[in-house]
Amino acid sequence: MLPIGHKTMLTLASLTGFMTIGTLVYMLVAPPASLHRTRDGVAYFTPPVINPVDGKALNVARLAAYYKGNVAAGRYAVEKRPVATGGRH
Repeated sequence: MLPIGHKTMLTLASLTGFMTIGTLVYMLVAPPASLHRTRDGVAYFTPPVINPVDGKALNVARLAAYYKGNVAAGRYAVEKRPVATGGRH
C-alpha cells in the first residue's frame, strides 16, 4: 500500500497528463479562431507592422499578398523609399 503522499503525487501527475493530452487533442480537432490563417498564410489576428521608412502602420495581409505577386492587393501596400536630395536613385 502506498503512503498518502505517493497517492497524491500519482493522482496529480495522472491528472496533469490527461489534461495535457486532452488539450493537445482539442487543439488539433477544433483550433480556436486565433490560430486560423488566411490563404496567404497570415494569422487572422496579426497586428499591423510599422513601415521603417515613414513610420506608418502596414496591414500584414496586404503586405503578404503584394509580395506573393498580387499587385491588386493595394497600390500602397509597399511604398518606395523617398529619394534623398543629392543621393543615388
